[in-house]
Amino acid sequence: MDVDSAASSASSGPGGPSSRAHRGDIASQACETCRSRKQKCDEARPKCGLCRRINRECVYREPQPTKKDKTLVEILDRLKSLEGKVDRIPTGRTPQGFGPPQHPPSSQPSFNPETEPSSYSTPSGRQPPSPNQPYRHASAAHKILSWPALQQLMLQVLPSNAGDFKTLESDGTSFVVRMHNGQPKMPMDEPLQDRPFIGMQTQATRNSGGPRITFPALTHDAMYRLTAAYFDTFNFLYPFMDRRTFESDTLAKVCSEGFDGDVDSVIALMIFCLGEVAIEGLTGNPIGEFKGLPSGVRGGSTGRPPGLALFNEARKCLGFVITDCELENVRIFSLFALYYQSCSRHVDFWRMTVNACQACYILVTCNVLDFDTLKGDLMRRAVWHCIIMETSLHLELDLPLTGIIELGDRVGMPSFNVPFCEADHIGNQATNFEAHFASALALYRLCASVNAQIYDSMSNSDTSTSDEFGGPTANTLKSLAAQLTQWRGLLPRDIQWPEDDPAAFPAPQTANPRSPNEPVDPSLSIPRPLHPGAQLFSTDLKNEPVHYRFVYDVQVAVLRTRYYYAKYVVYRPFVYKALHFPEQMTQEDAQGVAECLRSCLKWPLTMSPTSRHKRLIPYLFCWSQTFLSILLIFHLTQHNPMLRHIRAQLCGPRFEADFDISVALMQDWIRDLKAVDPLALWCYKILQPLYNLEP
Repeated sequence: MDVDSAASSASSGPGGPSSRAHRGDIASQACETCRSRKQKCDEARPKCGLCRRINRECVYREPQPTKKDKTLVEILDRLKSLEGKVDRIPTGRTPQGFGPPQHPPSSQPSFNPETEPSSYSTPSGRQPPSPNQPYRHASAAHKILSWPALQQLMLQVLPSNAGDFKTLESDGTSFVVRMHNGQPKMPMDEPLQDRPFIGMQTQATRNSGGPRITFPALTHDAMYRLTAAYFDTFNFLYPFMDRRTFESDTLAKVCSEGFDGDVDSVIALMIFCLGEVAIEGLTGNPIGEFKGLPSGVRGGSTGRPPGLALFNEARKCLGFVITDCELENVRIFSLFALYYQSCSRHVDFWRMTVNACQACYILVTCNVLDFDTLKGDLMRRAVWHCIIMETSLHLELDLPLTGIIELGDRVGMPSFNVPFCEADHIGNQATNFEAHFASALALYRLCASVNAQIYDSMSNSDTSTSDEFGGPTANTLKSLAAQLTQWRGLLPRDIQWPEDDPAAFPAPQTANPRSPNEPVDPSLSIPRPLHPGAQLFSTDLKNEPVHYRFVYDVQVAVLRTRYYYAKYVVYRPFVYKALHFPEQMTQEDAQGVAECLRSCLKWPLTMSPTSRHKRLIPYLFCWSQTFLSILLIFHLTQHNPMLRHIRAQLCGPRFEADFDISVALMQDWIRDLKAVDPLALWCYKILQPLYNLEP
């Protein structure tokens, strides 16, 4: 049995009365929201898990009726369903339909042209899932594997792993923890050599008690070099620290008085640690290579990431500061989270992010803060850093929320109301950092809104039967796509780029050209192409990557890739409809599928130079499974009749020209990370039989 025959045969009524009765028993305990979405309800009171996540009112029905009443309700439901089917009996060919002629259920082609539907079976005897399940929206990319069409594909190519896909039905916490079971602990046997501090101390330091130490490896020059490395890279991606304040207060203190278990010492050690990650992640030796292609994971080794000795010294002191809820504690947790992220330790990253969010929530809600001061604006930046991280973890991995999101409107947007120090001013002029940060913030809010609107559009619609798509309407999705277009149209002109050329240098408008006599400081100018046709990003991964100051390429790549990813999420329901309800496809739906496919081509994040320094890439936890979901859909465009037809008729020559290179770039990303990232290894094992990848 194949996907398309299953998709057609489902309309004849999968499941008998026994399965209907069983679903009735479950639904009778579900809240109204879960019932309307046909999702399993955990029955928690006063709010179930789903209603808590999407912040909806949770309403339960009255107690279950008697068996006699249930029988009557079931009869009425069957009559209503039958009436609906009678109304949908076509009287002739549907004029707005799209796609190749639909075959009868018994003659639908399978994924494998050499395998007849009648020969379909699995070693375990597990029955393939019913393909005509109404659409259920899930923002987490890996949950695309719960689509019936893809589950049938997996049963064909990975029958021995069929049980693994049951974890996709559980919540995100179970999935992520299970993926990382067995990941080795971070080594503790790489400390820094220390010696007692000898010198003058301030009265405040003496009052804090405890012996202070110094590290011979951390000379004055080394500490300033690592500080500059951190603030020239990580702080342009996550601006919750202030360079001037750190250098004048924290750095000056540890340089003159050594280290202790106080917050200043922990923050300084983590800044130095991430500074080493930045240097090694950009210029260090690759941890390996594949057929002559150096790895994009640079610095350290598979089991020993760069900055490990400094990190070990910082976490020795973490217990002394872990219970406070001040801005410094929010920063400490956030810095630890960033280090775990650079090492692809996603569970540790998530747990530290939760600690940062909880400390931040207590700080804001239990204190009176003046957000118009420098510290107040830094507090805003910390709040929004936590919101973005938690929202991303929730949307991409289905991990639970802490409540930090509700503080966004309360604190307002960061204003950067204090002038930059000289180094940050140069970086801002060179990369348009403020414009990138503000635009990324707006895009993340829009992405969260898009997912919420898709959920709402489905919950407000009538309950779908098993032979109806049940997803958001074409008008709803077009409206969401228009919001993304509006965001793109409002971008500052110096960070705009051509829609169909993701790799291009920024293409600002020329409404106010620079006077020919006005001098230009090359150190402050935005990177420009060296010659006509030059690209900011390259698909050639073998040559030594170009290095841009202040991780300019990462800032640009993340913003653009997030935009294309948002388009992919908006149009993805059309792909589900094409796979599972091809007979209901319209021309408008088919155009939506084509837009989804085109939005997945040549994402800047997968290209050089950005993919050549993966330790510095934000949100490393989400990209591998996103690329997995795209590669699975790309595979289906070569085997599923409807997707193949849409690709041939609507995607256009650019899609065909960029298809193979886009596939290769995403495969390289997952292959490159599988040595250090269990989630990437899981994705690679799924793709291996589909794309004939090497072990």
